[in-house]
Amino acid sequence: MFKSIRKVKIAAVFAVAGALVLPTTPATAAPVEITLSCFNDLNLGNLLKEWETVNPNIKINLKTADFNAHHDGLLTQLIAGSGPDIACVEVGYTSRFKAYPQLFTDLGKKYKANKLEKSFINWRWEQGVARDGTIIGIPTDVGGLAMCYRQDLLKKAGLPNERGAVSAATSTTAKLTAFAEKYVEATGQPFLDNVSQLFEGVSRQGADGIQFYDKKTDKIVEVPQVKKAYDLAATFATKKLSAEIAPWSSDWNQGMGNGAFAAMLCPSWLLANIQNNAKDIPGAWDVAQMPGGGANWGGSQLTIPKFAANPKQAWTFINWVLAPEQQLKLFLDKGVLPTTPAVYKDSKFLAAKDIAYNNAPIGKIFSDVVMSIKKPIYEGKYQVSVKDAYNAAVGRMASGKQTPEASWTQLMKEIKKIKSLS
Repeated sequence: MFKSIRKVKIAAVFAVAGALVLPTTPATAAPVEITLSCFNDLNLGNLLKEWETVNPNIKINLKTADFNAHHDGLLTQLIAGSGPDIACVEVGYTSRFKAYPQLFTDLGKKYKANKLEKSFINWRWEQGVARDGTIIGIPTDVGGLAMCYRQDLLKKAGLPNERGAVSAATSTTAKLTAFAEKYVEATGQPFLDNVSQLFEGVSRQGADGIQFYDKKTDKIVEVPQVKKAYDLAATFATKKLSAEIAPWSSDWNQGMGNGAFAAMLCPSWLLANIQNNAKDIPGAWDVAQMPGGGANWGGSQLTIPKFAANPKQAWTFINWVLAPEQQLKLFLDKGVLPTTPAVYKDSKFLAAKDIAYNNAPIGKIFSDVVMSIKKPIYEGKYQVSVKDAYNAAVGRMASGKQTPEASWTQLMKEIKKIKSLS
């Protein structure tokens, strides 16, 4: 991803207390193949090649499936008494799996993974720990949230386009709305990609770590920040400030390069997708701060199911691939934001600038976001169901099928039904 720094030779050595280390397998060991099941490839292509060079007797068989299908299928497997050697679990689904700690290897008891805790961002580490203290997963990445924007289109519209100026001009949701209105007035084109992404990002900004669930009670609650996000989405939809192009659609991907919209909220893991779809306009995109303050969106954990055939080799791999040294390589190669904050102090990390994003220092931008977070969003057992209900409500409102008020009323009835399952 970082074309300007890919040729840098990595020679950093980390001396972090409790840090992950590189265990190797004797050349005489019998070949073992471990299965890694996930909803994507975690951008591990080059690291997997390196791993098999260092550990030729442990092969990684990567199997992927669609996001929901992966998680639903994994739970079905585990309950039936089977599973891969390693399974990734995205944080939105983690709460569902943390309700079944008996289906996973306790990485604390089995491999003393608790000694690694201080090497990771504290709140990301907590997302892989069940309520009974079982360490079911180690965090792979973190999704610091910012706003990506077309600096060339803003300049053409006569608006501020330098990242500091854009951050200041959109620092609050009220300012963001006013800025979007000026862009639409000047160009006749929508400012934002869609309001569903806007709702998701803003709803994650609650300072108390509550989006849909209260961690203390593990119950679904309604909070002002989420209603604020819904009302903001309604404003953007009503005033035609967003293109309303469905996320992950072909039109959405094409819009990143053809100017169908000028801005979008972007967790760090989305940068590679934007870059891939804007290859013909290098440097046109830039990165500003998230309006209203920092937040996190996404991230995964690597787990070892209870029924793994090769748990020892699986832990050997996890121990290596999530070490700070490997996380730095992955960031420099693919832009994956590390979960080990020691990397954030590394000179190569701090110097990383992406020419695809107008030479934005994205390592510094996104690491500042995640390190400012004190309480992560707590995601409860029916997190996905609740989120889907909210997203559907936003969709009904944005498409004009219902008024914002009517869609919200229907939403509250649906949330009440989900509450009854708890």
